[in-house]
This record gives sequence, C-alpha cells and structure tokens, in this order.
Amino acid sequence: MILTVLLGLFQETQSIKFQVQRHLTIMDPIHDIHQVEYRIQMQFGSLKQPMELIIDTGSSDLWVPSIDSKGFLNNVNRYDCKASSTCINTDSRYSIFYDDGPISGTLAWDQVWMHNIKFNQSFLLIERASGNMASSGGILGLGFHSNAANQNPSILESLYQQKLISKKYFSLYLKDEGEFGSYILFGGIDMQFVQKDQKISYVPLKSDYQYLIGIEGMSIDDELFSITTALVDSGTSCLTVPAVAMDDMLQVFAAKGVECSYRVENYAPSYCTVHCFVNATNEQGIIDSFPIIKIRVNSSLELLLNPQDYLYSCTILDGSQSKCNTKLERSQIDDFLLLGDAFLHSYYTVFDQTDKQIGFAHSINNKGLKLHVKTRHLVSYAHMLILYIGLLLFI
Repeated sequence: MILTVLLGLFQETQSIKFQVQRHLTIMDPIHDIHQVEYRIQMQFGSLKQPMELIIDTGSSDLWVPSIDSKGFLNNVNRYDCKASSTCINTDSRYSIFYDDGPISGTLAWDQVWMHNIKFNQSFLLIERASGNMASSGGILGLGFHSNAANQNPSILESLYQQKLISKKYFSLYLKDEGEFGSYILFGGIDMQFVQKDQKISYVPLKSDYQYLIGIEGMSIDDELFSITTALVDSGTSCLTVPAVAMDDMLQVFAAKGVECSYRVENYAPSYCTVHCFVNATNEQGIIDSFPIIKIRVNSSLELLLNPQDYLYSCTILDGSQSKCNTKLERSQIDDFLLLGDAFLHSYYTVFDQTDKQIGFAHSINNKGLKLHVKTRHLVSYAHMLILYIGLLLFI
C-alpha cells in the first residue's frame, strides 16, 4: 500500500512499562485473504482484544479502528480502549492519507501481544475512515520510522529496543495457495522457506524511508523495458508495472499470440487489471504460450517470474481459447515498479532496516505451481441440465 501523504501531530505522553519476555526471533502465522491481502493477528490491551492487521511494507504506521469509529464496515473488529485497564488514549490527533482513502484518529498506548509475546507499543486509534480503508481492520505498517505519522518507536523498533529481537529486520514468506501457511519472522531468517541450494541475494536500498531498490529494467526474451526503481510493497496485491513499460510488454505478449486488455474488476481473482486470451485449452499449452518475465536488478542478479507465478487462473472457453486472469497491473505512475504480493509469492524476502538492504531468494513456492484451470462450458451444461430437469418436473 503506497502512502501518499502523512500528516501528524506528536505530543509527549506518559510511557507504559511492562515486564517482557526475552526472545531472539518471533515467528507469526499470516492469514491469506484470497491472495488480495495478508493479515497478522495481534492482541491489544489487558483483555487481549484480537485484531487482524494487514501486513504493509509500503507504509509505516500501526493503527486499529476504535470502538467509537465511524465509516468502517460492520464486520470490522474495533478496539475498546476504555475496556483495557492499561490503555492510555492521548489527545494527539493524526490524519493519514492512503491511496485507498483517508483515516483519522488519536494516539494511544497499550500493551500488545504478538504470538504470546507481550510488549508496550504506541499506535493510532482510528475514529474515521473512508474509501477502501473502511473495510480494513487495521494496518501493521512495517516501513521505516522516518515515513510514519506517529514518531514514537515503530513495531520493529519496539521489538528491538525491548530486546525481543537481536536486529531490526524481518523476513516474509507468502504462500500463494490456501488460507494458512504464510509466515512473518521478526529478527530472523528461516531457510526452510527457500528452495534447496539457493542463497539470499542482497540489494542495497536507495531510500531511507522505503524499501526502494535500483533496477535496470524488466525483460522478455532479449527485449528490455526501461524501469530504474522498484518498491517492495506487501500492501499491494499485484505486480504493478509503469504504463509505458506495460504497454510495450503486452505488444511482446501479442507477438507470441497472447492478446491482453486492461479491465478493472473489483473481485478476486480479477482484482489486477490485465486479462488475457490465449489459443490454448489445456494447462501446459497455456503455460507454454506465456513468456518468462525477468526483473533485471544488476548484471549478477535477475529475478525470474514464470507464467505460473504471474497467472492466477484460466478459464477454458468454448472453442479453442482460454481467458486468463493475471497478477499484472498497469500503473499510471511511471517512476517505479511495484513488487506486490504477486511477486512476494515467488520470493522469500528479507527486509533489513539495520543494514539498509533487502534480500531475495527463490521461495519454495517458485517451482512451477499448477494453474487454477476450469472449463466454462461444463458449468453451462450443468445449468442446462438443471433447467431441463425442472421443466420435466413442471410438466
């Protein structure tokens, strides 16, 4: 999730002290919501009120909806500060403007639980939200502290300062099938999520407040599409490509017999805007029709995306064609490539704030996963059969 504007007022407030356990790393499971967003469960306050927060490396603030909030959907969990004997709600007011909509609220302090580990933490208690943010149950912003509205220690800094982790970094493994099985590891790396005989390649960051890296471009076969920077953002679902580069890429797709168009559909799995038609009616034929996409970081590092990595699902149509929903999106911003969850499914990624670098290794996901392929005309035949049986019963 890209943070476009941050406005905040900070006011000194009383610090809360709690006894904490000592750990070197903290591993937490992640809840996959249709591959659109990934959430971590945390508990807040003396009553350990459960909240599910979107893991977002593209922003830096931790916030939850208040019990008195307006604008959120009815199914969103809300935090009751008054019900917690340890919560302090200050008068410091904040507004944050995300691409998905604005939020506003106050600064609060309380004890927070992450995987049965307790620590004290400040966060924003949101009273108003609009746009797509109204459906969110909160965000765990894991970007740099310098990009936050709340200038108190971030989650990562709190874990480090309270000696719960030994270094300010975390790693992310996103499984692309199944509701559970994804993990975030604070203060460590787990090589079980990396393909055998693979190593982690590190790239220096270009920014002091974002996970932004320099790249040489994207390529298909020998054709290079010029893009100079890439932002790694777990709060974005798609692999979002600058408009000019995306248009040029789809011309290469068309030359290979894959015809694509841009269309916005607000439901999974069609949330990304690039949809394609291909003259193939079986899984292997579909895979063979699409090219391998390469993200060229430098002369010694290329990040490969196989068709299975950037295709979500395909429907075999009547005749000889299939329609495929991709994980690609065309951006109106020409400044950088946005490496969202579609990319993170394929690469185990290390976000290192201490050494200002980011590491990539082929995830155990990146090994030729099967596509979700279905045949549309079989569904049509089933509907016709039901109608025919109903007609017979009526007669």
